[in-house]
This record gives sequence, structure tokens and C-alpha cells, in this order.
Amino acid sequence: MDLHNFSPVLANAVLMLHLGYVVFVASGFVIIPVGAMRHWRWTQTLRYRGFHTVAIGYVALEQLLHVPCPLTVWEYRLRGDQGPAHAFLPRLIHDILFYRWPSAVFTGLYVGLTIFVLVFWWVFPPDRSGR
Repeated sequence: MDLHNFSPVLANAVLMLHLGYVVFVASGFVIIPVGAMRHWRWTQTLRYRGFHTVAIGYVALEQLLHVPCPLTVWEYRLRGDQGPAHAFLPRLIHDILFYRWPSAVFTGLYVGLTIFVLVFWWVFPPDRSGR
């Protein structure tokens, strides 16, 4: 099988993985407080909370250090360094993920969201009992 012909499929898979990462991080800002109020144990586990904190913290650190996202780099390389896909759905997902704002806006947003998540640890403390 010619891997070159399979590259767009792999690139779209990486794009979907990227979307999943964004959905995981964004949904945590709703799931954590709602889960605390509704006593959903899984939303208050150290594992979930740790993964969520590391996920947004990693994005903020990338932005602060001006490091490109490895998922974006990987996707573009699979596309032959031609940028985003031209098919409708991958292009739509790309346009949502990579809305064009100045870099400083994203830096402030990601750092602010990371601080917000750290405040969640105090306002909605995780269950440390291991249950």
C-alpha cells in the first residue's frame, strides 16, 4: 500500500484527535463544577482532574514558549506541508480550532484558563480518598 495515498486519512485522524483534545479540555470547565454539585465521583477523581490540569497547562506552556502544537505540525506534515485540508469537514474543523486572533489573545486565554483550572482545585477539591 502506498503510504502517500494514505496520508490524507492519517492527517484527518490527527485533526480529529486534536478536536478530541480540545473538547476534553473545554468540557472540563463545565464538567468539573457540575460534577461537584451533582456528586459525580468520576469528575472529582485525582486522575481526571490531573489529566485536565496537565492538558490545559501544556497548551498554555506551548503558547508562552511559542512552540507549535505537535498535533498541528504532524497533521500538516501528513498533508505534505500544504496547510489545512481542502475537504469540507476537515476544513470546517480546522477553521474552528484555529480561529484567527492575535497570538497574545490566545496566550492570555490559555494562561487565564490554566489559572481558572487551578482555582477549581480549591473551589471544587478532588476526592483524595481514592474511591
